[in-house]
Amino acid sequence: MWYDSSAIKLFWTLSVSGAVIALGLALVSRWLSTAGVPMPIRAIRVPECKTEIPARETAEVFGAALLFRLAIFVGLTVLFCVILYPGSGLDTAIQLWKKWDAWHYINLAELGYYGYTEEGQHLFVVFFPLYPWLVRLVSSITGNTMVAGLSVSFLCYAGGCVYFYRLVAWDYGRPAARRALLFLSVFPYAFFFGGVMTESLFFLTTAGALWYIRRHKWLPAGILGMLAAMTRMHGLLLIGAAAAELVENMGRLDWKVILRRLPTLLLPALGTLVYLWLNASVTGDPFGFVQMQEHWSQGFCWISDTLWYVLQNAISFHTPEVRYEIWIPTILLFPLFFGLLVGACRRFRSMYTLYGFVYLILNYSLSWLLSAGRYLSCALPFFLFAAVWTEKRPVVTAVLTAAMAGGFLINLFLYLSGGQIM
Repeated sequence: MWYDSSAIKLFWTLSVSGAVIALGLALVSRWLSTAGVPMPIRAIRVPECKTEIPARETAEVFGAALLFRLAIFVGLTVLFCVILYPGSGLDTAIQLWKKWDAWHYINLAELGYYGYTEEGQHLFVVFFPLYPWLVRLVSSITGNTMVAGLSVSFLCYAGGCVYFYRLVAWDYGRPAARRALLFLSVFPYAFFFGGVMTESLFFLTTAGALWYIRRHKWLPAGILGMLAAMTRMHGLLLIGAAAAELVENMGRLDWKVILRRLPTLLLPALGTLVYLWLNASVTGDPFGFVQMQEHWSQGFCWISDTLWYVLQNAISFHTPEVRYEIWIPTILLFPLFFGLLVGACRRFRSMYTLYGFVYLILNYSLSWLLSAGRYLSCALPFFLFAAVWTEKRPVVTAVLTAAMAGGFLINLFLYLSGGQIM
Protein backbone atom coordinates (compact mmCIF):
# COMPACT_ATOMS: atom_id res chain seq x y z
CA MET A 1 0.00 0.00 0.00
CA TRP A 2 1.14 3.55 -0.77
CA TYR A 3 0.71 4.61 2.83
CA ASP A 4 3.24 2.03 4.02
CA SER A 5 6.03 4.21 2.63
CA SER A 6 8.19 5.70 5.37
CA ALA A 7 8.78 8.81 3.23
CA ILE A 8 5.04 9.46 2.94
CA LYS A 9 4.58 8.89 6.67
CA LEU A 10 7.38 11.37 7.41
CA PHE A 11 5.86 13.95 5.05
CA TRP A 12 2.48 13.45 6.75
CA THR A 13 3.95 13.84 10.23
CA LEU A 14 5.82 17.02 9.31
CA SER A 15 2.85 18.53 7.48
CA VAL A 16 0.24 17.83 10.16
CA SER A 17 2.52 18.69 13.06
CA GLY A 18 3.73 21.84 11.31
CA ALA A 19 0.18 23.04 10.61
CA VAL A 20 -0.94 22.36 14.19
CA ILE A 21 2.10 24.01 15.78
CA ALA A 22 1.92 27.01 13.43
CA LEU A 23 -1.74 27.63 14.22
CA GLY A 24 -1.13 27.19 17.94
CA LEU A 25 1.73 29.72 17.87
CA ALA A 26 -0.38 32.17 15.87
CA LEU A 27 -3.23 31.94 18.38
CA VAL A 28 -0.90 32.37 21.37
CA SER A 29 0.89 35.27 19.65
CA ARG A 30 -2.38 37.05 18.98
CA TRP A 31 -3.42 36.58 22.61
CA LEU A 32 -0.11 37.90 23.94
CA SER A 33 -0.38 40.91 21.66
CA THR A 34 -3.71 41.78 23.33
CA ALA A 35 -1.77 41.86 26.61
CA GLY A 36 0.66 44.44 25.25
CA VAL A 37 3.49 41.99 24.52
CA PRO A 38 5.23 42.92 21.23
CA MET A 39 4.39 40.09 18.84
CA PRO A 40 4.47 39.59 15.03
CA ILE A 41 0.66 39.30 15.00
CA ARG A 42 -0.97 42.53 16.08
CA ALA A 43 -3.96 42.60 18.38
CA ILE A 44 -7.34 43.34 16.83
CA ARG A 45 -10.13 44.70 18.97
CA VAL A 46 -13.08 42.35 18.55
CA PRO A 47 -16.38 44.30 18.48
CA GLU A 48 -18.89 43.57 21.23
CA CYS A 49 -22.63 43.51 20.70
CA LYS A 50 -23.56 43.18 24.39
CA THR A 51 -27.07 41.95 23.75
CA GLU A 52 -28.81 41.19 27.04
CA ILE A 53 -31.36 38.37 26.95
CA PRO A 54 -34.40 38.95 29.22
CA ALA A 55 -35.80 36.24 31.47
CA ARG A 56 -38.81 35.62 29.23
CA GLU A 57 -36.59 34.96 26.22
CA THR A 58 -34.34 32.59 28.17
CA ALA A 59 -37.46 30.69 29.26
CA GLU A 60 -38.53 30.47 25.61
CA VAL A 61 -35.11 29.13 24.60
CA PHE A 62 -35.21 26.57 27.42
CA GLY A 63 -38.75 25.49 26.48
CA ALA A 64 -37.98 25.24 22.77
CA ALA A 65 -34.83 23.21 23.43
CA LEU A 66 -36.67 20.83 25.76
CA LEU A 67 -39.50 20.41 23.24
CA PHE A 68 -36.93 19.70 20.52
CA ARG A 69 -35.39 16.92 22.59
CA LEU A 70 -38.82 15.47 23.38
CA ALA A 71 -39.78 15.67 19.72
CA ILE A 72 -36.63 13.79 18.71
CA PHE A 73 -37.40 11.10 21.26
CA VAL A 74 -41.17 10.81 20.81
CA GLY A 75 -41.09 11.32 17.06
CA LEU A 76 -37.92 9.76 15.69
CA THR A 77 -37.09 7.21 18.38
CA VAL A 78 -40.60 5.79 18.46
CA LEU A 79 -40.75 5.85 14.64
CA PHE A 80 -37.44 4.01 14.31
CA CYS A 81 -38.54 1.64 17.06
CA VAL A 82 -41.67 0.74 15.08
CA ILE A 83 -39.54 0.21 11.97
CA LEU A 84 -36.96 -1.93 13.75
CA TYR A 85 -39.29 -3.79 16.11
CA PRO A 86 -42.89 -3.82 14.82
CA GLY A 87 -45.44 -3.97 17.60
CA SER A 88 -43.04 -2.71 20.28
CA GLY A 89 -43.94 0.01 22.76
CA LEU A 90 -42.49 2.91 24.70
CA ASP A 91 -40.37 0.70 26.94
CA THR A 92 -38.56 -0.72 23.90
CA ALA A 93 -38.02 2.80 22.58
CA ILE A 94 -36.40 3.79 25.89
CA GLN A 95 -34.20 0.69 25.93
CA LEU A 96 -32.98 1.46 22.39
CA TRP A 97 -30.85 4.22 23.91
CA LYS A 98 -29.02 1.73 26.12
CA LYS A 99 -26.08 1.39 23.75
CA TRP A 100 -22.30 1.49 24.12
CA ASP A 101 -21.22 3.70 27.03
CA ALA A 102 -24.83 4.16 28.13
CA TRP A 103 -24.67 0.61 29.57
CA HIS A 104 -21.81 1.63 31.81
CA TYR A 105 -23.40 4.86 33.03
CA ILE A 106 -26.60 2.99 33.91
CA ASN A 107 -24.67 0.29 35.76
CA LEU A 108 -22.56 2.88 37.58
CA ALA A 109 -25.74 4.69 38.65
CA GLU A 110 -27.30 1.44 39.89
CA LEU A 111 -24.28 -0.41 41.32
CA GLY A 112 -21.82 2.37 42.09
CA TYR A 113 -18.11 2.40 41.33
CA TYR A 114 -17.39 -0.22 43.99
CA GLY A 115 -20.09 -2.63 42.86
CA TYR A 116 -19.66 -2.41 39.09
CA THR A 117 -16.67 -4.56 38.12
CA GLU A 118 -15.56 -6.85 35.34
CA GLU A 119 -13.50 -9.94 36.18
CA GLY A 120 -12.80 -8.40 39.58
CA GLN A 121 -11.36 -5.21 38.10
CA HIS A 122 -12.69 -1.69 38.54
CA LEU A 123 -12.43 -0.95 34.84
CA PHE A 124 -15.16 1.67 34.92
CA VAL A 125 -13.36 4.31 36.97
CA VAL A 126 -12.41 5.70 33.55
CA PHE A 127 -15.95 7.16 33.47
CA PHE A 128 -16.20 10.47 35.30
CA PRO A 129 -18.62 10.54 38.23
CA LEU A 130 -20.94 13.56 38.06
CA TYR A 131 -23.34 12.18 35.45
CA PRO A 132 -23.91 8.74 37.05
CA TRP A 133 -24.26 10.41 40.45
CA LEU A 134 -26.95 12.74 39.09
CA VAL A 135 -28.73 9.86 37.35
CA ARG A 136 -28.72 7.87 40.58
CA LEU A 137 -30.23 10.83 42.42
CA VAL A 138 -32.97 11.38 39.83
CA SER A 139 -33.73 7.65 39.60
CA SER A 140 -34.77 7.76 43.25
CA ILE A 141 -37.62 9.96 42.01
CA THR A 142 -38.44 8.29 38.68
CA GLY A 143 -37.94 4.71 39.86
CA ASN A 144 -36.33 3.90 36.50
CA THR A 145 -32.64 4.48 35.81
CA MET A 146 -33.04 4.79 32.03
CA VAL A 147 -35.81 7.35 32.41
CA ALA A 148 -33.65 9.21 34.93
CA GLY A 149 -30.71 9.23 32.52
CA LEU A 150 -32.80 10.55 29.67
CA SER A 151 -34.40 13.17 31.91
CA VAL A 152 -31.04 14.45 33.13
CA SER A 153 -29.80 14.70 29.55
CA PHE A 154 -32.94 16.47 28.26
CA LEU A 155 -32.90 19.06 31.04
CA CYS A 156 -29.14 19.65 30.86
CA TYR A 157 -29.36 20.14 27.10
CA ALA A 158 -32.10 22.74 27.52
CA GLY A 159 -30.09 24.54 30.20
CA GLY A 160 -26.96 24.43 28.06
CA CYS A 161 -28.88 25.98 25.16
CA VAL A 162 -29.85 28.92 27.37
CA TYR A 163 -26.25 29.62 28.36
CA PHE A 164 -24.91 29.14 24.84
CA TYR A 165 -27.62 31.38 23.36
CA ARG A 166 -26.83 34.13 25.87
CA LEU A 167 -23.09 33.77 25.26
CA VAL A 168 -23.30 34.11 21.48
CA ALA A 169 -25.93 36.86 21.63
CA TRP A 170 -23.75 38.91 24.01
CA ASP A 171 -20.97 39.20 21.41
CA TYR A 172 -22.77 38.74 18.09
CA GLY A 173 -26.49 39.34 18.56
CA ARG A 174 -29.63 37.23 18.44
CA PRO A 175 -29.47 36.11 14.76
CA ALA A 176 -25.98 34.64 15.30
CA ALA A 177 -27.14 33.02 18.55
CA ARG A 178 -30.06 31.36 16.77
CA ARG A 179 -27.81 30.04 14.01
CA ALA A 180 -25.24 28.77 16.52
CA LEU A 181 -27.94 26.85 18.41
CA LEU A 182 -29.35 25.53 15.16
CA PHE A 183 -25.99 24.25 13.95
CA LEU A 184 -25.18 22.70 17.33
CA SER A 185 -28.60 21.00 17.55
CA VAL A 186 -28.57 19.43 14.07
CA PHE A 187 -24.88 18.51 14.05
CA PRO A 188 -24.75 14.87 12.91
CA TYR A 189 -23.74 13.68 16.38
CA ALA A 190 -25.97 16.04 18.38
CA PHE A 191 -28.47 13.24 19.01
CA PHE A 192 -26.12 12.20 21.84
CA PHE A 193 -27.44 15.22 23.75
CA GLY A 194 -30.61 13.20 24.21
CA GLY A 195 -28.95 9.93 25.16
CA VAL A 196 -27.69 8.41 28.39
CA MET A 197 -24.25 9.94 27.95
CA THR A 198 -22.34 12.87 29.44
CA GLU A 199 -22.72 15.18 26.43
CA SER A 200 -25.64 17.26 27.73
CA LEU A 201 -24.18 17.66 31.21
CA PHE A 202 -20.81 18.67 29.80
CA PHE A 203 -22.59 21.06 27.42
CA LEU A 204 -24.47 22.69 30.30
CA THR A 205 -21.46 23.09 32.57
CA THR A 206 -19.11 24.23 29.81
CA ALA A 207 -21.54 26.70 28.22
CA GLY A 208 -22.37 28.07 31.66
CA ALA A 209 -18.70 28.43 32.59
CA LEU A 210 -17.87 30.17 29.31
CA TRP A 211 -20.81 32.54 29.79
CA TYR A 212 -19.64 33.58 33.24
CA ILE A 213 -16.03 33.80 32.06
CA ARG A 214 -17.11 36.15 29.29
CA ARG A 215 -19.02 38.29 31.81
CA HIS A 216 -16.01 38.18 34.19
CA LYS A 217 -17.98 36.54 36.98
CA TRP A 218 -15.14 34.35 38.10
CA LEU A 219 -16.67 32.49 41.05
CA PRO A 220 -19.70 30.98 39.21
CA ALA A 221 -17.40 30.32 36.25
CA GLY A 222 -15.05 28.39 38.52
CA ILE A 223 -17.85 26.42 40.16
CA LEU A 224 -19.32 25.37 36.81
CA GLY A 225 -15.80 24.60 35.58
CA MET A 226 -15.35 22.33 38.59
CA LEU A 227 -18.57 20.49 37.67
CA ALA A 228 -17.40 20.23 34.04
CA ALA A 229 -14.13 18.67 35.27
CA MET A 230 -16.19 16.13 37.24
CA THR A 231 -17.94 15.26 33.97
CA ARG A 232 -14.91 15.05 31.68
CA MET A 233 -11.21 15.70 31.97
CA HIS A 234 -11.64 18.45 29.36
CA GLY A 235 -13.31 20.59 32.01
CA LEU A 236 -9.78 21.56 33.06
CA LEU A 237 -9.44 23.49 29.79
CA LEU A 238 -11.79 26.11 31.20
CA ILE A 239 -8.89 27.30 33.37
CA GLY A 240 -7.10 28.32 30.18
CA ALA A 241 -10.23 29.95 28.74
CA ALA A 242 -10.65 32.00 31.91
CA ALA A 243 -6.99 33.04 31.96
CA ALA A 244 -7.14 34.04 28.29
CA GLU A 245 -10.22 36.21 28.85
CA LEU A 246 -8.86 37.79 32.03
CA VAL A 247 -5.65 38.91 30.34
CA GLU A 248 -7.33 40.02 27.11
CA ASN A 249 -9.85 42.08 29.05
CA MET A 250 -7.10 43.78 31.11
CA GLY A 251 -5.02 44.48 28.01
CA ARG A 252 -1.85 43.79 29.96
CA LEU A 253 -0.12 41.14 32.07
CA ASP A 254 -0.97 42.44 35.53
CA TRP A 255 0.36 39.71 37.78
CA LYS A 256 -1.21 41.17 40.91
CA VAL A 257 -4.68 40.92 39.40
CA ILE A 258 -3.94 37.46 38.02
CA LEU A 259 -2.76 36.18 41.41
CA ARG A 260 -5.82 37.68 43.10
CA ARG A 261 -8.09 35.84 40.68
CA LEU A 262 -6.09 32.62 40.73
CA PRO A 263 -8.11 30.76 43.41
CA THR A 264 -11.35 31.09 41.42
CA LEU A 265 -9.62 30.48 38.08
CA LEU A 266 -8.25 27.19 39.42
CA LEU A 267 -11.55 25.91 40.81
CA PRO A 268 -11.99 23.44 37.91
CA ALA A 269 -8.94 21.62 39.30
CA LEU A 270 -11.06 20.72 42.34
CA GLY A 271 -13.31 18.70 40.04
CA THR A 272 -10.29 16.75 38.86
CA LEU A 273 -9.22 16.23 42.48
CA VAL A 274 -12.65 14.74 43.23
CA TYR A 275 -12.11 12.33 40.35
CA LEU A 276 -8.65 11.41 41.61
CA TRP A 277 -10.09 10.88 45.09
CA LEU A 278 -12.68 8.53 43.59
CA ASN A 279 -9.91 6.57 41.89
CA ALA A 280 -7.96 6.34 45.13
CA SER A 281 -11.05 5.15 47.03
CA VAL A 282 -11.97 2.50 44.47
CA THR A 283 -8.61 1.27 43.19
CA GLY A 284 -6.20 2.41 45.90
CA ASP A 285 -4.40 4.61 43.37
CA PRO A 286 -5.47 8.18 42.50
CA PHE A 287 -4.24 7.52 38.97
CA GLY A 288 -5.83 4.10 38.71
CA PHE A 289 -7.75 5.23 35.63
CA VAL A 290 -4.47 5.32 33.67
CA GLN A 291 -4.03 1.56 34.07
CA MET A 292 -7.71 0.90 33.39
CA GLN A 293 -7.53 2.89 30.15
CA GLU A 294 -5.28 0.19 28.73
CA HIS A 295 -8.29 -2.13 28.74
CA TRP A 296 -10.10 0.40 26.54
CA SER A 297 -7.04 0.86 24.29
CA GLN A 298 -6.93 4.51 25.27
CA GLY A 299 -3.95 6.75 25.87
CA PHE A 300 -2.18 9.79 24.50
CA CYS A 301 -1.08 9.71 20.88
CA TRP A 302 0.43 12.69 19.04
CA ILE A 303 -2.16 14.11 16.65
CA SER A 304 -0.28 13.34 13.42
CA ASP A 305 -0.04 9.68 14.46
CA THR A 306 -3.74 9.61 15.37
CA LEU A 307 -4.77 11.09 12.04
CA TRP A 308 -2.43 8.67 10.24
CA TYR A 309 -4.01 5.54 11.65
CA VAL A 310 -7.49 7.06 11.21
CA LEU A 311 -6.68 7.69 7.54
CA GLN A 312 -5.40 4.15 7.09
CA ASN A 313 -8.55 2.73 8.69
CA ALA A 314 -10.74 5.00 6.56
CA ILE A 315 -9.11 3.56 3.47
CA SER A 316 -8.69 -0.11 4.30
CA PHE A 317 -10.38 -1.15 7.55
CA HIS A 318 -11.47 -4.77 7.16
CA THR A 319 -15.14 -4.12 8.01
CA PRO A 320 -16.76 -1.76 5.46
CA GLU A 321 -19.56 -0.73 7.84
CA VAL A 322 -17.08 0.39 10.48
CA ARG A 323 -15.10 2.27 7.85
CA TYR A 324 -18.15 4.34 6.90
CA GLU A 325 -19.59 4.69 10.41
CA ILE A 326 -16.40 5.57 12.32
CA TRP A 327 -13.20 6.15 10.37
CA ILE A 328 -14.31 8.12 7.32
CA PRO A 329 -16.36 10.65 9.35
CA THR A 330 -13.48 10.95 11.84
CA ILE A 331 -10.92 11.86 9.18
CA LEU A 332 -13.31 14.27 7.42
CA LEU A 333 -14.34 16.15 10.56
CA PHE A 334 -10.81 17.22 11.47
CA PRO A 335 -10.04 19.41 8.42
CA LEU A 336 -13.53 20.93 8.62
CA PHE A 337 -13.08 21.97 12.24
CA PHE A 338 -9.43 22.93 11.74
CA GLY A 339 -10.42 25.10 8.78
CA LEU A 340 -13.06 26.87 10.87
CA LEU A 341 -10.41 27.57 13.49
CA VAL A 342 -7.96 28.97 10.93
CA GLY A 343 -10.67 31.32 9.67
CA ALA A 344 -11.46 32.37 13.24
CA CYS A 345 -7.84 33.01 14.22
CA ARG A 346 -8.00 36.81 14.10
CA ARG A 347 -11.75 37.41 14.30
CA PHE A 348 -12.69 36.11 17.74
CA ARG A 349 -11.64 36.56 21.32
CA SER A 350 -8.80 34.36 22.48
CA MET A 351 -11.00 32.61 25.06
CA TYR A 352 -12.84 31.07 22.10
CA THR A 353 -9.94 30.37 19.75
CA LEU A 354 -7.45 29.06 22.29
CA TYR A 355 -10.07 26.92 24.03
CA GLY A 356 -11.29 25.59 20.67
CA PHE A 357 -7.75 24.83 19.51
CA VAL A 358 -6.73 22.86 22.61
CA TYR A 359 -10.10 21.07 22.73
CA LEU A 360 -9.80 19.96 19.10
CA ILE A 361 -6.16 18.86 19.33
CA LEU A 362 -6.64 16.90 22.55
CA ASN A 363 -9.67 15.08 21.18
CA TYR A 364 -7.60 14.04 18.17
CA SER A 365 -4.64 12.90 20.29
CA LEU A 366 -6.01 9.53 21.42
CA SER A 367 -4.53 6.12 20.69
CA TRP A 368 -7.91 4.66 19.61
CA LEU A 369 -10.31 7.40 18.56
CA LEU A 370 -13.79 5.91 18.18
CA SER A 371 -15.98 8.85 19.26
CA ALA A 372 -14.55 11.95 17.60
CA GLY A 373 -17.96 13.12 16.36
CA ARG A 374 -19.53 12.74 19.80
CA TYR A 375 -16.70 14.68 21.44
CA LEU A 376 -16.92 17.45 18.84
CA SER A 377 -20.63 17.94 19.53
CA CYS A 378 -19.45 19.82 22.65
CA ALA A 379 -16.80 21.89 20.82
CA LEU A 380 -18.89 25.02 21.37
CA PRO A 381 -16.63 27.71 19.85
CA PHE A 382 -16.82 26.02 16.44
CA PHE A 383 -20.59 26.41 16.25
CA LEU A 384 -20.08 30.08 17.09
CA PHE A 385 -17.50 30.36 14.29
CA ALA A 386 -19.93 28.74 11.83
CA ALA A 387 -22.76 31.05 12.93
CA VAL A 388 -20.68 34.18 12.32
CA TRP A 389 -19.29 32.84 9.05
CA THR A 390 -22.80 32.27 7.67
CA GLU A 391 -24.01 35.78 8.53
CA LYS A 392 -25.87 37.25 5.52
CA ARG A 393 -25.49 33.92 3.72
CA PRO A 394 -28.98 32.42 3.90
CA VAL A 395 -28.38 29.89 1.12
CA VAL A 396 -25.19 28.61 2.76
CA THR A 397 -27.00 28.46 6.09
CA ALA A 398 -29.86 26.44 4.59
CA VAL A 399 -27.55 24.03 2.74
CA LEU A 400 -25.34 23.52 5.79
CA THR A 401 -28.35 22.96 8.04
CA ALA A 402 -29.92 20.47 5.63
CA ALA A 403 -26.66 18.54 5.22
CA MET A 404 -26.08 18.28 8.96
CA ALA A 405 -29.71 17.37 9.64
CA GLY A 406 -29.44 14.56 7.09
CA GLY A 407 -26.34 13.26 8.86
CA PHE A 408 -28.18 13.58 12.18
CA LEU A 409 -31.04 11.36 10.97
CA ILE A 410 -28.73 8.76 9.46
CA ASN A 411 -26.51 8.57 12.54
CA LEU A 412 -29.47 8.39 14.89
CA PHE A 413 -30.99 5.50 12.95
CA LEU A 414 -27.65 3.67 12.81
CA TYR A 415 -27.10 4.21 16.54
CA LEU A 416 -30.55 2.96 17.54
CA SER A 417 -30.24 -0.04 15.21
CA GLY A 418 -26.90 -1.10 16.73
CA GLY A 419 -24.47 0.55 14.30
CA GLN A 420 -20.92 1.53 15.19
CA ILE A 421 -21.85 5.07 16.20
CA MET A 422 -20.42 5.62 19.65
